Amino acid sequence: MAMGGLGPPPLIVRRALRLVWPVLAAITTLACLPLLVVGAIWSLADRRARLFRATGLVLLGVWLDVQLLVGCWRLWLADPRGQSPTWRRDHEELLVRVLDTAMRLGRKWVGLDVRLDTVMDFGDPQRPLIAFARHAGPADSLAVAWLLSRTAGRLPRIVLADALRWDPGIDLILTRLGSAFVPSASGAGDDRISGVRRLADTLDPRDALLIFPEGENWTPARRRRLIDRLRQAGHHARARQAELLRNVLPPKTKGAIATLTARPDADVMIVAHAGLGELAGPRAIFDAIPFQQPFLVHTWTYLADQVPRDPAAIEAWLTARWSEIDAWVEGHE
Repeated sequence: MAMGGLGPPPLIVRRALRLVWPVLAAITTLACLPLLVVGAIWSLADRRARLFRATGLVLLGVWLDVQLLVGCWRLWLADPRGQSPTWRRDHEELLVRVLDTAMRLGRKWVGLDVRLDTVMDFGDPQRPLIAFARHAGPADSLAVAWLLSRTAGRLPRIVLADALRWDPGIDLILTRLGSAFVPSASGAGDDRISGVRRLADTLDPRDALLIFPEGENWTPARRRRLIDRLRQAGHHARARQAELLRNVLPPKTKGAIATLTARPDADVMIVAHAGLGELAGPRAIFDAIPFQQPFLVHTWTYLADQVPRDPAAIEAWLTARWSEIDAWVEGHE
C-alpha cells in the first residue's frame, strides 16, 4: 500500500494525532455538513446522489477510524501492560467489527459489493498462509483483508507503506497486531525487507500474511511512468515485460523472496480482483458512484511443496503468476 513519497510522521506527532484525532474528526464533520446539505439538494438533479454519497462515505470513514482509536484506548485502559491472554484476540475482534461495518456501509452508500468468482482454497489449515494480491482500485486492501478474515477466519497481518502511520486508528491497531509499516521505495534499502521478514518469521500455523507486491496502486499513468523509467535506465527487457502487463504493475520480488525463503512451510494464495480497477483517481471514483460492477475476487492457492524457494525461481514464478492475474483481469474488468 503506497502513498506516493510521503514518509511517516515522527513518533511525537503520531502520539499527538492519537489524542487530537476525535477533535479533528468533529471539526471535519462540521466543515462537511454544508457539503452534505448541498449534496442532498443536488441529488434532486443527480439521481445517483454522488456528492451526497461521497461526502457521507468520507465522514463514515473518519468516524470508523475514530472507533478504532477509541476501541484501542479502552483495551489499553483495561490492560495497560498488554499482558492479557486475550490482548491480541480483542484487537483482532475490534478490527474485524470495524471492517464489517466499513464493508456494509460501503455496499449501502456506494455499491462496494465484494464477491468471490470461485470458492477460496486456503490450503492446509495447520500451516501459515502467505497471500500476494493485486493492488488497484478504491479500498482494495480493506476488501481483501476483510475477505480473508471473514472467509478463511484468518485476519491477515499486512505489509503497509509507513505513510499510513498518519492515520491514527490504523497506525495504533495495526502496530499492536504486528503488521509491518515499510519505508517508501526511496527509503533505506533493506529496511523494507526486514519488516516483511520479521512478519514471516513470527507467523503461527493459522496466521496469514497479506502482501501487495506491486508496491502501489495500478493506474495507467503509473504503468506508463514505470515503463519510461525502465527504458531510461537501460532495463529494456524489464520494460518489454512491463509492456506486456496491461492491468497490473510488474511485481517487486524482494519481499516475496524474503517471505518464501523464511517460511518454506507456508502455503501461498494469489489474489486477483476486477470490477473497480479502472477507477484510478478521485474524479473517476466520484463519477462511478454508486458502483455498478461488483468487486470480483479470484484466487489461486498453491501448497507449500508446489512453490519454489530458490530466489531466482521465486522471481520467475511470481512473474508468471502476475501474467495470469493480468490475463484474468483482462477478461473481467
